Amino acid sequence: AKMGYNLKTDYDFSVVNSVMPDVVMSDICNELEKITKGFVVANVREYDGKIESYDTIGAMAALAASLQTSMRVDIQDKLGVIDETSFKYEMYLTASQIENYKYRILFIGYGITGYPAKIVLEQDIADELNNKEDSGYIYTVNSKTELEELLVSIFNSKTLQKIIQNLITASNRKLLDQKEAEEGC
Repeated sequence: AKMGYNLKTDYDFSVVNSVMPDVVMSDICNELEKITKGFVVANVREYDGKIESYDTIGAMAALAASLQTSMRVDIQDKLGVIDETSFKYEMYLTASQIENYKYRILFIGYGITGYPAKIVLEQDIADELNNKEDSGYIYTVNSKTELEELLVSIFNSKTLQKIIQNLITASNRKLLDQKEAEEGC
């Protein structure tokens, strides 16, 4: 069918960047669970944006502010993006054997297109990745590939490796204690 109006026809229909950030994160989480034999689970959950205080959170409060600022068009409010949906997720570790333990790794926020996505990273991990203390902890990723690279460097950081190892050790110890208790009675 010949088009009559000479509109641009070479739009990008490639699937690679249509994978939304929460799906990419879930894939990596599933891999971690396999590696840790289910002892340590990384979770991705929708986040309602109310900032609560958790022991493991450093400078997370800034996220609330930064994600609330909506895109404004510089003409009139009536034009441009009308109420772009902002998707917000948190990613955190839990341990199958340890109740009420939660280590929040990051927040992520993005609009309807998925990218760019804004990531607010836990301070200790950010400091390690940036190689300096009290460093910037807000990252912008512009594609699925950039997000994957950042997530891999987060999970392979010494900070997170140490936490994951401690959780595996603690979980093993708990299972051992339970076994001994059962045998002892």
